[in-house]
Amino acid sequence: MAALFQALLGGLVLGLIYVAIAVGLTIIFGTLRLVNFAHGAFYAIGAYVGLVVAERVDLVAGLIAAPIAVALFAFALDRLVLRRFYDKDATAQLLLTFGIALVVEESLRLIFGATTLQYPVPDALKGSAFIGPIEYPAYRLLFAAGVIVLLILVWLFIERTNYGLIVRAGIRDRIMVQLLGGNIRRASSVVFALGGAIAGLVGAAASPIYSVDPSTGFAFLVPSFVVVVVGGLGSFWGAVLGGLLIGELQSITGLVFPPASNVVIYLCMALILLFRPQGLLGESEVIRQS
Repeated sequence: MAALFQALLGGLVLGLIYVAIAVGLTIIFGTLRLVNFAHGAFYAIGAYVGLVVAERVDLVAGLIAAPIAVALFAFALDRLVLRRFYDKDATAQLLLTFGIALVVEESLRLIFGATTLQYPVPDALKGSAFIGPIEYPAYRLLFAAGVIVLLILVWLFIERTNYGLIVRAGIRDRIMVQLLGGNIRRASSVVFALGGAIAGLVGAAASPIYSVDPSTGFAFLVPSFVVVVVGGLGSFWGAVLGGLLIGELQSITGLVFPPASNVVIYLCMALILLFRPQGLLGESEVIRQS
């Protein structure tokens, strides 16, 4: 029972990382219809910025610097390159964003080398807390709580702000928003920067838990795409449900039969695509071509 409980907590932490990355992916796709394979690069950039700043100042400074740096990078990327491809087909978007991700990965490898890095947990957070029958690291619990707060703030942004209104309306019917005077293009940079900032912040916060190397972005990106498909393209709560489901499924399978822990999430995605192609909480309108 103790091992199962620990696996469930580990799945929660892993699932929350997937959720945070998938939320950025899903609001970008839902609003801009952009299939962004460079999103994992935002996570990696945030992790490295957080590491560099944390080593020179402290972890808090790293957590502040990472989302700002990634948001600026994402904003510039959208303004200079990506907005030219919003009206292109999905293949062109995939090739472009995949190429950007490769450029970022190789740039990180040139700057930091291929060595795996990990920022040590600050002394103040090295303790453990008893939860039920197990003792669990305090930093992981704080990380999980922080991601939950972050998701609440993102939900409030989507539900309570003008940009959020455009996001929600654009997910349902992008053409109608434009006909009614909503400027999707103007909101695009804000939405894209927000998605990048979320991934960058989570990358920096997760660096004391998971090691970082130049390929880290792809390692978290692929399961996050699975989460988006399982939860439903463009659905915020679908990303939350899908991320928690995939994280727990991967963690519990790793406890029972480790070699299948990575396979089971793709099996889950295949079943969802077979029986409910729009995802658990997705709507058929989301995948309508604009």
